[in-house]
Amino acid sequence: EANQWPEDVVDYFGDFSAGGDECHMAFHFPVMPRIFMAVRRESRYPVSEILAKTPAIPSSCQWGIFLRNHDELTLEMVTDEERDYMWAEYAKDPRMRANIGIRRRLAPLLDNDRNQIELFTALLLSLPGSPILYYGDEIGMGDNIWLGDRDAVRTPMQWTPDRNAGFSSCDPGRLFLPTIMDPVYGYQVTNVEASMSSPSSLLHWTRRMIEIRKQ
Repeated sequence: EANQWPEDVVDYFGDFSAGGDECHMAFHFPVMPRIFMAVRRESRYPVSEILAKTPAIPSSCQWGIFLRNHDELTLEMVTDEERDYMWAEYAKDPRMRANIGIRRRLAPLLDNDRNQIELFTALLLSLPGSPILYYGDEIGMGDNIWLGDRDAVRTPMQWTPDRNAGFSSCDPGRLFLPTIMDPVYGYQVTNVEASMSSPSSLLHWTRRMIEIRKQ
């Protein structure tokens, strides 16, 4: 993980003639906010332009592309105008902002709009590179912007509607971060068990899309 421009990350891959003899995958940070800009503006240019500027890498290496991760949706690699646009579109509440970015998960970022979530995920899976899905995004997990800094998007994985969302058997007060308690995103409603039992769930759709990508 090197939050830098692609041309500055290339050195981490190592010797080109050896096919890359150091790191074999690195995050492509600039493409992330541009996916969000491209969809909202209904224009391919934010994505196509950054991909065109992305340098070649050794044959055995790959870019890791993603929509969200364990940190904020960083806006360090966009212009001031683009940053203001992203904040206005995706983080109107100042509590959603942190460290020059947006501390929200994918589903809340898109107002839990299933069509939008599918569109963004399909776009990610269509791009060159190794797509990385952040835990919980495949079931539409939410966040907790009342938690400090980046912890908003680091709550326990929601496996079941049981105690601690099936994440741990410990006393709830001993969890490092609390489970999500929300009528829409709470673990009693949004969890893997419920998603597995519903053929039309986001989880099953995501699995089908991954299968299609592999073909």
